[in-house]
Amino acid sequence: MTWIKTLPLSTAQGALKEAVEAQRRYYPPEYAQPVPGLPEKDGEGIVAAHSLIPEALRHAFSTFGALMDPALPLSRRRQELIAAAVSTANQTAYCSLSHVHFLKCAGGDMAALDEVDRLLVDYATQVTRDATKIGPEHHAKLRAAGFDDRGILQITLIAAWFNYINRVADALGVGRS
Repeated sequence: MTWIKTLPLSTAQGALKEAVEAQRRYYPPEYAQPVPGLPEKDGEGIVAAHSLIPEALRHAFSTFGALMDPALPLSRRRQELIAAAVSTANQTAYCSLSHVHFLKCAGGDMAALDEVDRLLVDYATQVTRDATKIGPEHHAKLRAAGFDDRGILQITLIAAWFNYINRVADALGVGRS
């Protein structure tokens, strides 16, 4: 449920229909499947929360699509690791539940992190908690772990994007009663 009016995505027309169709093309395949424990009603969910401003939907999710591009350095598992870590740190129930599920679909687990993945999660969590506390030493550690500057940028942008989407979900009641 959301606490604002949303439009059913199944009946979308015009700019909203175009934005929804584009957004679906950006999603990884596992996003097309229902997430256990989340409502599946048409007009609910994070995409529907954007339905009253189709251009915002289009821009927000085209950014998402660009960040999750398989041609970029991070694997699907690491992309979802960041999404799950940020959403869990923000205590965003809707996004935490969905992205922990997607992480499992991508072959990952929040409980079984190696040293590199722990560094990635710690960095994304610091972006979430207080990015002003990040300094060159954090980037040096990421480089030493094997991430180049493009990878560091991708990590940072995914963490920032999920902070945005978590705030939208929480403020509009997505997945909340």
